[in-house]
Amino acid sequence: MQVKVKRISKAIFCLSFFSVLGASGLYAQESIYVSLNPPVVLPDGSEFKTWSDKTVFTRTYYVDQRHPRALDNNEGSEENPFLTINKAAQVVRADEKVVVKSGVYRELVQPKSGGDGPDKMISFEAAPGAKVIIKGSRILRRKWTESKKDGVLSSAKLWMGSLPDDYFESDNPFLTENASKEDIDIMPWASEWAGKLPYTLGRGLVFQNGKRLVQRATYEELAKSPGFFWVEKENKRLHIYPYGEINPNKATFEITTQQHIFKPAVADLGYIRVKGFIFEHVGNGFPRTGVGALFTMGGHHWIIEDNIVRSVNSVGIEIGARTDETKAGRAVDGKRAERSLGYMIVRNNEMYECGTGGIQGLLVKNGLVENNRIHHCGWQNVQRYWETGAIKLLLNRGTLVRKNIITDIEAAPGIWMDYDNINSRVTQNVLANIESVNGAIFIEASQVPNIVDRNFVWNVKGSGIYQHDCDELTVAHNFVAHCSKEAVEMRICQGRMVNGRLSTCKRNSVLNNIFIKAPKGVSFIDDDNLSDNNIFVDCGGPFNFNEWRKKGFGPNSITAEINASFNQQKLDFTWSTEVKLPLYLKIGICTHDFFDSAWKGEKVPAGPFSYPTAGTNSLKLTGL
Repeated sequence: MQVKVKRISKAIFCLSFFSVLGASGLYAQESIYVSLNPPVVLPDGSEFKTWSDKTVFTRTYYVDQRHPRALDNNEGSEENPFLTINKAAQVVRADEKVVVKSGVYRELVQPKSGGDGPDKMISFEAAPGAKVIIKGSRILRRKWTESKKDGVLSSAKLWMGSLPDDYFESDNPFLTENASKEDIDIMPWASEWAGKLPYTLGRGLVFQNGKRLVQRATYEELAKSPGFFWVEKENKRLHIYPYGEINPNKATFEITTQQHIFKPAVADLGYIRVKGFIFEHVGNGFPRTGVGALFTMGGHHWIIEDNIVRSVNSVGIEIGARTDETKAGRAVDGKRAERSLGYMIVRNNEMYECGTGGIQGLLVKNGLVENNRIHHCGWQNVQRYWETGAIKLLLNRGTLVRKNIITDIEAAPGIWMDYDNINSRVTQNVLANIESVNGAIFIEASQVPNIVDRNFVWNVKGSGIYQHDCDELTVAHNFVAHCSKEAVEMRICQGRMVNGRLSTCKRNSVLNNIFIKAPKGVSFIDDDNLSDNNIFVDCGGPFNFNEWRKKGFGPNSITAEINASFNQQKLDFTWSTEVKLPLYLKIGICTHDFFDSAWKGEKVPAGPFSYPTAGTNSLKLTGL
């Protein structure tokens, strides 16, 4: 074990001359990038840097659909505003912004230009105090009639209406499969689902007075419960069983008519801010690229903040550099994406009722995903096509995912850093009530150092922190409680090749964590890993703490009695203990606690918090 500690600690605790020189040289040239407060260090010892909007805008265009003079052939002044946001998106240029006033805008916004730098950005923002809802749906203004199948009236409770072509500007989501055979051909890991439900269902959504109906695969299923709909594709008709068994002509029905709400007209636009909008009702699909309701189209240096994204068929926000994985486009797209600068910022957004996930991206460089609230996502229940997650980012390069609050996620991990991650960090996140075969936090197939630290994980159907096919991963100072499986699970997929070599699970470290009520404790598939300085509480059953120590794991770990509870709605955490808990040596880049208070001294608590003092201690896990 001494050899292993020495080898692993070199990657964890030390800053190499190369990494320091490389970082300082990089940021000397890139003066637009600044430190976070407090500074955040990445696994290679370099400092994570971010940037901000420094633009003094020279012109403002106004959009106000409620203004009596609003027209798209106006000049876009406050007195003579544009009628649509997309009109403003066609004319706005660098160091100009678009301000949108209250209203419901049913349109696809497609900017044609980006900014020229942090001091010459383009900004799209809701007016102060305004409620701006951008919808990918239209009200179905057709008379509903009693439903018939093959000309036969089946039930007085069922109704039908047409899906007229003039409602759809491009592809009709109701006639487009969630994942066609062609879609699945570019996702060979999902090949078993070709031609099966719900992948063959259409992408369209239906809302009755704002409440989403559930799609059924056959007409016969429709009558089983109110709140269902079925699509008769051949005749472009919609059949419904309304909530409350009401006459639908007395309610408002909206149908999704587009697969995006905000999507640039061309790839690679940079320096765009999107702020303060509500995006909803999108009929997007399951492929892992090109489906976000808000889709940055491979752009770089965007700031996406203070928005709400809700009620979409698959993904809320997509930020990756890759945009096209089709057989015809993947080669060109891959070369284009490799040139991307990245530096996407996604912060302070709320996402819910997203079918497969909240934030997604393929090839994320220097990204910052922070302070987002993601909840009640994953209702499509398609986790085994392996493209779901409240946050799912692939091919991360120097990316920081921190301070997000993720709750009530089904059939999806809370955070999934997927494949060949390099020098990235997942820290200070709150995850609660997660159901996933891949755990609440999932790191996959990465061969160089990454770190998962100071996270709070509570109530997981599955493992708390899970990885497969990773080397050099550090899991440190986390609080993981109430998992149905392991608190930390590390394994390999037998026979898998990663970057030209057989995948392994070696030189990983599990240090300075607190684990409560995880019946399988910690598990490694390979003994060439390190686990120590952890506190185990009620981790009995399949996990045997004494046997674990006999294998050389955890000579300084202990078992203890800690009482802990968590109010998920209020995000209140309370805990207490009557024993004195040990302090452990500080891990190199874990210099602060969960709340960004600096640890003092060389020895620090296990877990992300200061230990409780006498009595019960309460912490508010918000406002990180």
